[in-house]
Amino acid sequence: MKRGNPLEKTIDKFYADTYHKFFSHFKTYDERLIRVLQSLIDFMPQSILDLACGTGLSTLALKANFGNSEIVGVDIDSNMITLAREKMPNSQVQFHCCEISDILARTPNGTVDLIFVKSAYHYFEHKIPLSYLQPLLKKNGVIVVAERTVRSASSYPLPKIASSYWASIFAEPRPSDRLDTANLLGMPLSVSCYGEQVTIPTDIYLDAVKKNQLVGLWMLKPETISAWIENRLSQETDGFHVFEEFWLYVYHNI
Repeated sequence: MKRGNPLEKTIDKFYADTYHKFFSHFKTYDERLIRVLQSLIDFMPQSILDLACGTGLSTLALKANFGNSEIVGVDIDSNMITLAREKMPNSQVQFHCCEISDILARTPNGTVDLIFVKSAYHYFEHKIPLSYLQPLLKKNGVIVVAERTVRSASSYPLPKIASSYWASIFAEPRPSDRLDTANLLGMPLSVSCYGEQVTIPTDIYLDAVKKNQLVGLWMLKPETISAWIENRLSQETDGFHVFEEFWLYVYHNI
């Protein structure tokens, strides 16, 4: 029997609730990552712009560390933003569902202390380079881009093709190119890194895999994913262990 190609883009939709349940298990890590960020910028930002915030998990971590700051979270997915608003009612956080270019156009120059982008900048860095963000900063304001390391992407148990694809997104030459591009723009970046092991319950992890909520899975046929899940269910496990680790690229507007 001739086998079908396992690479076939079948799903490219985010399930906000499944996504939120999965990545909520990184709450402690996210808050510690922001503490590292806080030590790097060494001031308390009054205004924060959280770009591509998804369901607001990164926004929540920012709020936990910068409790008195005014924070605006932005994402293009209406379901993600709806869930973010439900999870953070009556707070000093505003959520907007719009294109990043739209929020940038509506934000006056020189009014933002911190622009934060976690796990998303690689999707739009060629359309919205750092030089587009810089005018929004106050003097001494900062842009912080948090991007997953190859080590972290490779630690997620996934079908081999998806795992390799995900790791390739963060492999060289992308990190070096980002630093080189920033230097050419006259916006040199400092770089730090923080990582720790995180355990996700088996049912939560496999539900996220089934619904293609991790990078690379939407390239696979449903039967390929189902076979992988069945194989994992046959193995005893107390959860899925991953090494969550992010680079922090920091630009200071001196």
